[in-house]
Amino acid sequence: MLAIPAVFDIGATALSTIGLLYLDVSIYQLLRGSGIIFVALMKQFVLGDRLFAFQWIGVFWNVAAVILVGGTAILNEKTGEIVKEDDETGGSAMLGVLLVMAGAVVQAMQFVFEEKVMTMDVPSPPLLLIGMEGLWGTIICVVVVYPFVYYLPGDDHGSYEDPFNTWAMFQSSGTIQAAFAIYFLTILLYNLFAVLVTYMLDSIWHAILDNFRPITVWMTDLFIFYVITASFGEPWTRWSPMQLIGLSVLLYGTSVYNAPNEGSLKLLGQWYALGINLRSEYEGIELQEQEDSQDEERTKQRKRSSFIKGRPPHIAVYIKAFRGLTSPKR
Repeated sequence: MLAIPAVFDIGATALSTIGLLYLDVSIYQLLRGSGIIFVALMKQFVLGDRLFAFQWIGVFWNVAAVILVGGTAILNEKTGEIVKEDDETGGSAMLGVLLVMAGAVVQAMQFVFEEKVMTMDVPSPPLLLIGMEGLWGTIICVVVVYPFVYYLPGDDHGSYEDPFNTWAMFQSSGTIQAAFAIYFLTILLYNLFAVLVTYMLDSIWHAILDNFRPITVWMTDLFIFYVITASFGEPWTRWSPMQLIGLSVLLYGTSVYNAPNEGSLKLLGQWYALGINLRSEYEGIELQEQEDSQDEERTKQRKRSSFIKGRPPHIAVYIKAFRGLTSPKR
């Protein structure tokens, strides 16, 4: 079962990375935030979790953000604001948007399946899940993916991708080796720090902080272009304010969706809530969480008491389902 999310992960990574060929990295990162839309839909119609009204409102604002950001990429291309150096990959921003969105759909399937295996009667611990995904991902790539792309016709020595040529390039290039080492280290640290965030705070904060990644990526891209070298990075265009609005809408929608947790926005009739007041929903959720906490404490007390008597009762494992775009890769 733990091989299944690895397949989803490979598919999502492939689709998103190919889409990145046609888009700027900041737009790519913003579009990946659309995954919360598909996670919400799958939680409602696949897992059977009833979403609250404020969560659907958060999904709506995320859809609006995707439209704004995707429109920015297409307008930049049509007006010639962003010109790709490689003509073979340039000229199809719409294709890039569709590929990244398809990757978000597949990744949402991965998240939903991961949540399912972590909330079963005998759940998979998060670190075991990510470790097994890495193991199965390696096996699938070596045994299935690389043989397939090697025999698939293409322009890489007659193959779509020649792994032997890739290995030769890796051996003969110190730059590629250094890039691989840096990438490997940063991904390792990212996952370790994400685990600590979830451990010291909770999974919702992991989701919230993860949505600040597009901001840092965009700022870094602008810094590289204007300070280091114009050969890389990303310039500010006439449509960048539209992208900035899309980023703000994405953060707003995610904060609304993740309520009533810390760091979120509650719709209580404020100006930014557009007069919408859902106080009763938030109070009902908080009351249910208090009851669940009390039940859990009583269960622990009964367990300790029964253990003293020598007959520990059967305790069903309970893991609270995530409410938000939260990857167990933490």
